[in-house]
Amino acid sequence: MDVNGPDLDLSPRTGPSDGGTAGRPRRSRARAWVGGLVIVGLLGAIGVVLVRQLDGASLYYYNVDEAVAQRSDIGDRRIRIQGTVVGQPDEVDDETLDFTVAFEGESVDVRYSGVEPPPLFGAGTPSVLEGRFAEDGRFRSDRIVIKHTEDYKESNSDRVAPEDP
Repeated sequence: MDVNGPDLDLSPRTGPSDGGTAGRPRRSRARAWVGGLVIVGLLGAIGVVLVRQLDGASLYYYNVDEAVAQRSDIGDRRIRIQGTVVGQPDEVDDETLDFTVAFEGESVDVRYSGVEPPPLFGAGTPSVLEGRFAEDGRFRSDRIVIKHTEDYKESNSDRVAPEDP
């Protein structure tokens, strides 16, 4: 290897007269615009999904007494209220129930329309309802969730024998 040999030319090579793009296909501007619009559309769709999810997660939760006291401030916004079902619900038709929920001495009449309520739903059941107040003052609900406590009570404690040490 000769260190004193001819100098190496490290300057960039220039291609033919087409500006050095020989062998590479040229992208049209229309194709670039289509790609950009697809990306913008996907980002927009992701944004819509995120906003809808965050909106659903931010439903405000009221006890019945709070909802009654703040009824004018709530307006027709979608909220969650919690209370205990008073009396047996009245079945209006296959998909509609009328009942009352109460909490801390206040009560609200509810009209539920939707799929069949949970199996444990009935008189005396603590429940969380999603919906909004209607013009007639009744709470229109389309979702019922049973509120469970952390206490477990044995229905038939006399059937289980205590363990021997």
